[in-house]
Amino acid sequence: MTSRKPILFGVLALVFIALVGAGFLAAGNAWKKSEADAVGRNEIAANGNVQGELYTGDPRSEARIVQSEEERLVYVRTIASAARWRVDGLEGPYRLHTGATNTLVLPARTEPYTTADLLQLAPDTFRQVASSTFLLSENVVVLPGATLSLNGAEGVTVRMQSDENAFVSIVALGGSLAMAGTPENAVALSSWNGTGVDTDTSDGRAYVRMIGGHAAFSHTAVTSLGFWSGNTGGLALTGTDTAGTFRDPTATPEPVAPAGARLLPDADLQSIADQSEIDYSVVTAGIDNLTVQDNAFGLFITNARDVAIRDTTIRGSLVDGLVLHRSVTDATIAGTTSSDNAVDGITVGRSSMRVQLQDVTARGNGRNGISLDGQPLADGPNAVGTAVVTYGANRVVRSTVSDNGRYGVEVSGGENLRLTGNTIRGNEVGVVVNYGAKGVTIVDNEIRDQHQQGVAVRDTGAQADIRRNAISGGDTGVYVRDATAAITGNTMSSLSGHGVSLRGNVPDTRVTGNDVGGYGTTAIWDETSTGALVEENELLDWHPAPTVHSVVNSVFQPLTFVWLLLGALLVATAFTRKRHLRVRTIRNPYEERVPLTALSRGIVRIDDVRGAR
Repeated sequence: MTSRKPILFGVLALVFIALVGAGFLAAGNAWKKSEADAVGRNEIAANGNVQGELYTGDPRSEARIVQSEEERLVYVRTIASAARWRVDGLEGPYRLHTGATNTLVLPARTEPYTTADLLQLAPDTFRQVASSTFLLSENVVVLPGATLSLNGAEGVTVRMQSDENAFVSIVALGGSLAMAGTPENAVALSSWNGTGVDTDTSDGRAYVRMIGGHAAFSHTAVTSLGFWSGNTGGLALTGTDTAGTFRDPTATPEPVAPAGARLLPDADLQSIADQSEIDYSVVTAGIDNLTVQDNAFGLFITNARDVAIRDTTIRGSLVDGLVLHRSVTDATIAGTTSSDNAVDGITVGRSSMRVQLQDVTARGNGRNGISLDGQPLADGPNAVGTAVVTYGANRVVRSTVSDNGRYGVEVSGGENLRLTGNTIRGNEVGVVVNYGAKGVTIVDNEIRDQHQQGVAVRDTGAQADIRRNAISGGDTGVYVRDATAAITGNTMSSLSGHGVSLRGNVPDTRVTGNDVGGYGTTAIWDETSTGALVEENELLDWHPAPTVHSVVNSVFQPLTFVWLLLGALLVATAFTRKRHLRVRTIRNPYEERVPLTALSRGIVRIDDVRGAR
């Protein structure tokens, strides 16, 4: 039994080594994964759609309600475009049957419509419930040539009905909407379910929308508006509406017309549905000191030009914060913060050009801080003949992008894009250039403490000029995979993996004149790449340090593994042999050789022997 103990301990040692080796290999795989692309930690699909429980509404019911709203507005717009010359004696505001609630239509006039006008036109559906506080329970539409002005030195608060029975909206159909408070007393709009703001989007929620026309918002607060789509997302500035079908104007019983506004008859309205419409293709806006909180989409803009947004705060959106969706040109966003939104803080969509983000902050968003998408709207022949062109000329300047769930700034396609003077920190990856984006300039930025790469340029066709940036912290400073980059004059420090990592085919890539410091395995890793020129980089501050990957590579070589195994067996055998010696009694090697004195009575004297004779 004792002789089997060395074998038993040897087997246990083998098992132990195997377990340790598996652990090292798993850690090595985790290290390798850090070199790969970052993935969002939240339940957000790659296309930006919200998944799982991030958006708690009802997809089926909300999508139906969005379609219903589109149809209602098409109906109102069509009737309004021809009613003035088809309905005898029509002057001033009027109402239309539009489902659960009527729609109050404000036609063109020289003077703006004010809260005082609404009190007179709709005393039952625009009620004053407190000083400068009003409850709106009817849809309002502002036609071209008309302006709805919600202003007041003491501030104006409009609570928009939004409960299980119905919700209302304020929509400018080519008209203008002006909301201007003061620094001390803002204009405030919110949904209202009778006791507070409406947090349930499943049955729709109150919203404000511009379709064409001009928006002017200053010192205004918008809270808990919108549902499901960008157009109905809360506060939306949109161009041409999508065509739809008309709602049945006789679907609800005929209400009594409130004093001051005529209720249009149902007869002959459907017959004028084929009349020409006014152009609502483009919206313009001037916005400053706007606060948007807990909308579905914070501020949604599409088909717009000459948009100026300053000193605005957007937070807590159920999807994206600030969205420049399609065909937004010559827009300036300055001094604006978009934070704690479920998906992206600021997103500039395809076909939007000449957008400048200056002194903005995108912080703590679920996916990207800023997303710039310049990809073509089509990649070949298509049913509507959309041109295959890329977009760009967008800028991110002197901005702060921090602590977002995935990327700080993602540049997806496009051309002539510039990021300069920004502070980008604490994201999974600082800047990502992909989907064939060209002419991307990343210069004079502070990029620090990303969880993975500082800058990543990847996939065929992507090209970036990365110059004079201060990149520190994280695993890798600049990561290039199957793309082209000029990496020059950057200062990199406190990196734990590589200063620069080149992988795959990287044609015309140059890595020159960089000061690279850190404690990773290799300052510039290009062993698995082709096509790059690497020269004249300062690497004195790079201190190779053992990492999990290097330990795995060095230890788990075949011959090294055999020697480790033999050493383990030797140690195990010596250990068991030592224990075996400890349990045995130490014996005298001469105990069987007894001295003569032990066999006699002592010393025998000669005289005693003689006497005995």
